[in-house]
Amino acid sequence: MNDDFEQLDDYAILGIRPGASFADIKQAYLKQISLYHPDRYAGASAAEQEYAARRARRINQAYQNLRRRRSSMAPATPVQRDYQAELYAQAQVHLAAGRRLQALATLRELQRINPWYRDCAALIAELEAEYQTPATAAEPTISRRTLLTAAVGGLTLTFLGWYGWRQLQGAMTVQEIDNRPPTAPPTAPTPPAVPSPTTAPTPPAVPSPTTAPTPPAAPSPTTAPTPPAAPSPTTAPTPPTAPSPTTAPTPPAAPSPTTITASGPIIYQADFGPNSDWPTTSGNGWSVSASNGAYRIQANAGIGDIWAFRTSPIGADMMIEVEASVIGDWGGLMLRFNGPQRYVSFVINPASGQFRCDERNGEQRTLLAEGAIILAERTRLSARLEGQSIELRINDQVVSIVTSATPPPDARYGLLARAGQNATTATFSNLVIRALR
Repeated sequence: MNDDFEQLDDYAILGIRPGASFADIKQAYLKQISLYHPDRYAGASAAEQEYAARRARRINQAYQNLRRRRSSMAPATPVQRDYQAELYAQAQVHLAAGRRLQALATLRELQRINPWYRDCAALIAELEAEYQTPATAAEPTISRRTLLTAAVGGLTLTFLGWYGWRQLQGAMTVQEIDNRPPTAPPTAPTPPAVPSPTTAPTPPAVPSPTTAPTPPAAPSPTTAPTPPAAPSPTTAPTPPTAPSPTTAPTPPAAPSPTTITASGPIIYQADFGPNSDWPTTSGNGWSVSASNGAYRIQANAGIGDIWAFRTSPIGADMMIEVEASVIGDWGGLMLRFNGPQRYVSFVINPASGQFRCDERNGEQRTLLAEGAIILAERTRLSARLEGQSIELRINDQVVSIVTSATPPPDARYGLLARAGQNATTATFSNLVIRALR
């Protein structure tokens, strides 16, 4: 079988001119290998997958030939670093130290550069087999929500008890003052002139005009019989006037029960710099590129979904976090990437203050969740993937939890911009993948 690239020399297969610098050769190699990497053709036909595999091998061969040729042409320059060998050696160090998750992440990075490097694939398969058992640690969300709800309920009951006690004491004070003899007010000026031994009974009448707050402590011995006489029918209606009906809805409005701080060890952190392993390419009306620590996806109006994807180093169960800034229509995360038309998207539209999560299966889209939320200029999106459950968070606040069996869980994920009526630019930074505790 003759391929269309067999007649191309090493420079032509990489798309560069002879005499290019090693930096240009390496950049061209990364661009070409990202276009024909086997992962990109996972949902393609068998013939397309085979073609991509042959071309990827030819691209690797051309890169190795030019790298050796550059080394032989300039013996005086320092020997170029063998990044693949360094990654492999780093993975071996992690394995020897028992850091198996870190070793798996390093081998995954090496596999993205060269899928056929030594026994990299066998080591990855062995390490992945060790982490196939689902995590059994329970998410602390329920217990934390229960604790906070109990605390709010306790405070509410305490407030209602205090308010009822104040109402009862006030009613008792009013009744006590009403039951006092009518001669008490006129005798108020006489106590200073009357000797204390003879006016012992009169002090209760003396302080009535000036010490109105003190009766709640004094009448406890003398008003013991009065609680039955205290107007329970009048105090019974008071609880409805207490703020219990109005304060009951307030606990759900407090963000603390649904706000969760990110946890779990960071397994992968994207480098959106000059040596980023994320693709840089463009097409008719769209482009994707990595520069200055950010990844940008641009699409003209009406283009639809434009995305770039990678493979998680720890399998399908993981936590993905990224900071997103969207101008135009929609932008966000692509989850469970089973193919170009089979994935789940979690996107935001800051202009309308909305989020949505939908599942794409061919030309059909199924809405899983949507809602309105206040969005800042830069918004942190995160998704916790565990089995068929997807927990969606915006700025560490849980906005929805969906359960779906289709498309099935997959280790591939990506970044996405969706241009409908408006041209859209989605910019992403600080992308990390955490292991679930």
